[in-house]
Amino acid sequence: MRYFSFLLFLCLTTFITSAQKQLKNPVLNQNFPDPTVIRANGKYYAYATNSSINGKFLHIQVAVSKDMQHWKVIGDALPQKPSWAEKDFWAPHVLYDSTLQKYVLFYSGESKDKNTGKCLGVAFSDTPAGPFTDKGSPLICGKGFVNIDPFAFIDPQTGKKLLYWGSGTAPIRVQEMANNWKNFKPGSSPKNLVYPRKEHTYDRLIEGAWVHVHKGKYYLFYSGDNCCGAEAHYAVMVARADHAMGPFKTLGEADGTGNSVILHKNKYWLAPGHNSIFKDDNGQTFMAYHAIHHDKDKRNGRVFCISPLHFKNGWPVVGTDSSDTIRIEWQDTITVSHEPVNKTIEGSRGNYGSQYGRMIKLDDGKWLAAYTVSRNAGYKKEPTGGYAIEIAESTDQGRHWEAISLVSEPGRDVDNAAFIQLPDGSILLGCRSVRWQESYRLPVYKSTDGGHNWEKMSTIDANEGKPGELGHPDKGIYEPHFYFLEDGRLAVMYANEKHVTEKPSYSQIISEKISPDLGKSWENEIWVAYEPGHPASRPGMPVWTQMKNGKYIVVYEICGPEDCNIYYKTSEDGFHWPLGLGTLIPHQNGAPYILSLQDGTLVLTSNKGNISISEDYGKHWHLNTAPWHPAKSYQEDWTQTIWSSLYQTGKNNICIISSVKRKEGGHKILLRFGEIK
Repeated sequence: MRYFSFLLFLCLTTFITSAQKQLKNPVLNQNFPDPTVIRANGKYYAYATNSSINGKFLHIQVAVSKDMQHWKVIGDALPQKPSWAEKDFWAPHVLYDSTLQKYVLFYSGESKDKNTGKCLGVAFSDTPAGPFTDKGSPLICGKGFVNIDPFAFIDPQTGKKLLYWGSGTAPIRVQEMANNWKNFKPGSSPKNLVYPRKEHTYDRLIEGAWVHVHKGKYYLFYSGDNCCGAEAHYAVMVARADHAMGPFKTLGEADGTGNSVILHKNKYWLAPGHNSIFKDDNGQTFMAYHAIHHDKDKRNGRVFCISPLHFKNGWPVVGTDSSDTIRIEWQDTITVSHEPVNKTIEGSRGNYGSQYGRMIKLDDGKWLAAYTVSRNAGYKKEPTGGYAIEIAESTDQGRHWEAISLVSEPGRDVDNAAFIQLPDGSILLGCRSVRWQESYRLPVYKSTDGGHNWEKMSTIDANEGKPGELGHPDKGIYEPHFYFLEDGRLAVMYANEKHVTEKPSYSQIISEKISPDLGKSWENEIWVAYEPGHPASRPGMPVWTQMKNGKYIVVYEICGPEDCNIYYKTSEDGFHWPLGLGTLIPHQNGAPYILSLQDGTLVLTSNKGNISISEDYGKHWHLNTAPWHPAKSYQEDWTQTIWSSLYQTGKNNICIISSVKRKEGGHKILLRFGEIK
């Protein structure tokens, strides 16, 4: 990478995506309050509070969809009013009880008894669409609207059948139910879980309970405090517990902020809330909720919305680009190389230090690290000078390192190391060897003794000229990265400026070559990342890997008009790549590195120092905990933690090796270990 700049882009939009489809909110643009979504019979069913649809009043709306984007209201889940209620059929919740082989509907309604307020009811059906038949009497009644918004739950820990409910000035509560769901279990009593008026805002009243289990923790979602009307002021909050009946600690209590809100108004939506949680066919988690459009001309009641739900640092986060489902806890830091400053050498070569670290774990359990060092004034001042690549070895899983060899070419700069181990145990080291604006080569060295000795084997690509002939514009080749194809052939990608003076012109492209004989020779160039009509765009610094789904993914920076932001492409076979510049990965900039974990999760970093996670093979990326904490911002100094690479060191372990800026000038190579939570 030769040119850098900074771009910060984070925008909340109405577009959200599932693992397969792109959704746009609202998914149903009509009054559909308090939605509950379930999956049944290969479809998605949604249930909502009573409303008048096309002149027909529905007590409990039921809608169906095959793709989560296109919904159709198909009728009334409760066409026959129960004998005890006359109106206000609110907040339905439906679950399937496999022991009863019934779909069970819970809802609230206004009692016919004028001395009683709202009540909770339960009804049963053989099908998710209904009709549901009420059991004939309410579960519980009370004054006002304290007893509304039921949520039924079978506790995976205990097998108990539980009902959560509550609103008004009362707390959210829970009570055990009988096995047939028709009554509370004899001898049980309600237990208060979360109380109103405990936080800064949105909790004058709380309601709309929903419990979701994630990694052994129970998350109680609830909403407050005014769902409707001209003064609507509504949001979703959350609390967490180790058990279904608590005790629950709110997010605001846990982080000391007094604010447990995870979904509230934005520039598009007012008063979002009363949520349900469900998973799609691919296992991705979503939150369904209602919201009111800010634009009065576009208002159509409390419309039906769906957003993805993720977990970050043990708490849920709603949105398209704000979280991740795993957490990396960064731990020990190890120094791999701290090259001393040479005060006898003038200029940057004397305090260069060490940069561009790359690692490999060998079949015998040893680790190698390669990095660039400067120990002379450079080839322009010393005929035998130039950058060199030092190789260090660790025999204790990266905790201690010892330099064992040096790869250099007198009169040239050698850097951009890349490792790969062949099936016979020998090791290849690819690199860049240059005399700037005169000679560019990508040599391959081989070691048969674990990296102690190296012998030049081949050249991937080269561009030779007279002094200065290959400059203005530069015509270099850089940054090789090896990978094996599915059929066992060795392949390499690299950044290539050789086509800059051709017609059409390309300032730089990503090239690929395949070796039929494990690095002894290289076939014709394959173009990976480029786009006609974009001669100033500079795709470079490629890193690629095979994903768990069998496809290959390559990540790279694009400098020039794209400001060195990070893009990616995927391929079915690793050597046929789609035309174009690829797809942007947000929040990363310069010199990317990608790692595919054993479980299929993709981890990405770049010069910006961020860590991004994708659990759907690159479709969505979410920021994770950064391993380094530079003193200055990336805008002020992009060189603080650069040229990083990532490696999985165990089932739940990861490490990053980076060139970290030091006070005395130049960089040192640091290795930091992380645990995947």
